[in-house]
Amino acid sequence: MSDLAEIISELRQSNTILISVHKSPDGDALGSQLALMHALEKMGKTVTAHNLDPVPGIYRYLPGSARIKTGSSVTGKYDAFVVLDSEPSRTGLFDGKYPADRLINIDHHITNPMDWELVWLDPVASATGEMVYNLITGLNVTIDRDIALCLYTAIFTDTGSFRYTNTTPASMRIAAELIEAGADPWFVTENVYESYAYRRLKLLGKVLTGMERSEDGRIAWVVVTNELYRQTGATSEDTENFINFVRSVKGVEVAVLFRQTAEAQYKISMRSKGRVDLSSLARSLGGGGHKNAAGSVLDGTLEEVRTRVISEVEKVIEAHIRSGSIIAYGRHS
Repeated sequence: MSDLAEIISELRQSNTILISVHKSPDGDALGSQLALMHALEKMGKTVTAHNLDPVPGIYRYLPGSARIKTGSSVTGKYDAFVVLDSEPSRTGLFDGKYPADRLINIDHHITNPMDWELVWLDPVASATGEMVYNLITGLNVTIDRDIALCLYTAIFTDTGSFRYTNTTPASMRIAAELIEAGADPWFVTENVYESYAYRRLKLLGKVLTGMERSEDGRIAWVVVTNELYRQTGATSEDTENFINFVRSVKGVEVAVLFRQTAEAQYKISMRSKGRVDLSSLARSLGGGGHKNAAGSVLDGTLEEVRTRVISEVEKVIEAHIRSGSIIAYGRHS
């Protein structure tokens, strides 16, 4: 595993740089990507940002978001290829053949397999945006308003607006510096949480109406199907943060969202309240993530996928009960 100094050295030596993030990019991925793009361009580098999927509407306020290229086809040759907030395979762009000699992976997910030679992994970081902040500072680039806004969005969204257990003194100090540099907290809040499309709220109502939970109330789940998209005119990007409503139910330790991605395929998103470690569970399901937030993609019918996932979550919760990290109790009303 590489360290920050080594990656700084590699980027200083590179003139043309490609930056990518994972499929279905979120605020941390996009904020980190755009902040690094702006910083490297201030150093005189030629930078291309390319992702498989488009920028969700709620993040199009980010400076430079319109410049991110999308699609499965990436052309050109670069001095360095940087993958942020993900292991390289999750970009969905390449299959082992990359368009650069220097391959750099920067991530804070503990499940990252660290396949590349230049990998900077910091699972203690609240967000990849926090790591990119340290990278930009190490490159001696002055953080202007655009960079500050991107980095603040990255940290703000991955800490659940500084509510999640991954919020640290370091993340709060960095956020304060970004505000001083020009990031507007209300501007970010309004765009991310206060500007939802009508179709999104129609979809949310239908999804929450179908919410279910386990007999003891520790697990709750919802399902988003193609039929619900058809009924509401919504799309997959409208489902962002749906799972947080499920996790907020009293007594729930783990929330699960099943989102249909094909006729017999579902994207699984899981969230815990901090007492259940989801990272190993997600890895066993072919996915990855953090202790409190993880996911995977599984093939099968809804019944098959739901049965498998809920069964595995129940086993993990039972293990925590036996270890004493979760106290046994009856079902909450």
